[in-house]
Amino acid sequence: MKKLALIFFISLTACQPFDDIASDTDDDIEVSEVHWSTYGNIKPYPFTTSHGNIACSLNEVSFYPDDTANDELTIGFPLNKLAQIRQEASGVTANVENTIKRDADLSEAIRMGLDRCKQTEERLEKFKAQNSK
Repeated sequence: MKKLALIFFISLTACQPFDDIASDTDDDIEVSEVHWSTYGNIKPYPFTTSHGNIACSLNEVSFYPDDTANDELTIGFPLNKLAQIRQEASGVTANVENTIKRDADLSEAIRMGLDRCKQTEERLEKFKAQNSK
């Protein structure tokens, strides 16, 4: 009976929702040509590489092709005007290949990035509120 109670307790805790602040506050989202429409996008996948990461920081949206997002020395390719302006003002330029298809509509990629910024900001505010008590 004790074993059954232990198994029951473990199964209950395994089914509890896990509020993973770290993964929810990640500032990028992985995208791929194969899954592009599953993100709610209706326009064609705008990049020439099969996968990458759309990142957002302070409402600057950039694209990191393939597996370049985790390299701290990598500067992503700017997708929105704010990212372009800030890169120019700071004297840095993207050091990843431009993998944007010719005449591509970037509106959905930019929207995804800005949505990620908003989600990250909301999660961080929630985290701060929970830890300030």
